Amino acid sequence: MTGPGSDAGLRARGLAISRSGRTVTRGLDLDVPAGGWAGIGGGPTADTSALLAVIAGRRRPDAGELLLGGRPLDAGRVGYVTGEHRLIGTLTAVENLAVVPYDMGGSPSRRWARAEKQLAAVGLPSSSWHNLTEQLSGGQQQRVAIARALVARPPLVVLDDPASELDPDSTALLVSVLAGAVAAGGCGVLATGDERLRALCTIWIG
Repeated sequence: MTGPGSDAGLRARGLAISRSGRTVTRGLDLDVPAGGWAGIGGGPTADTSALLAVIAGRRRPDAGELLLGGRPLDAGRVGYVTGEHRLIGTLTAVENLAVVPYDMGGSPSRRWARAEKQLAAVGLPSSSWHNLTEQLSGGQQQRVAIARALVARPPLVVLDDPASELDPDSTALLVSVLAGAVAAGGCGVLATGDERLRALCTIWIG
């Protein structure tokens, strides 16, 4: 694991964020090294979600700087899961992963195989891979959203309460999958009330 402030991970300096005309955070500094997790909690759920959206590059902060791997953060390099999942309901589970832009260096069949492997890793039964995501249960949709965030092996994963619709066995599997993904060289930021996921984190803010 690299030390705080390393160019290999996430570095935030002076983040100021507001929501609905009030301050969420002002002057926030955060370093998450490669191989590390940061947890966010303690405030209103909507405020936490707003902060995560900024860290994931989905909205701009009012002030401050975000770097990933020593470069300005690019949302295309971040795996992001929200409470709404934001899947494409008219595509199947595996298609939702196959359309994620990433370089496989091979044929479309390799991309498809990698999507199926990632769905299996998060515990989605193979019988559900070719169902439209709008036909899946909430817990199944959550697993697809997590798999989609991980399939490109991004250097940063940002997760908003990723176990909210999972049973205890699925949550235990998720902890293992996330630990492996970050140990491979990425870093992560999450908000969660689940103690097993919280145990992944070495840094807490809020």
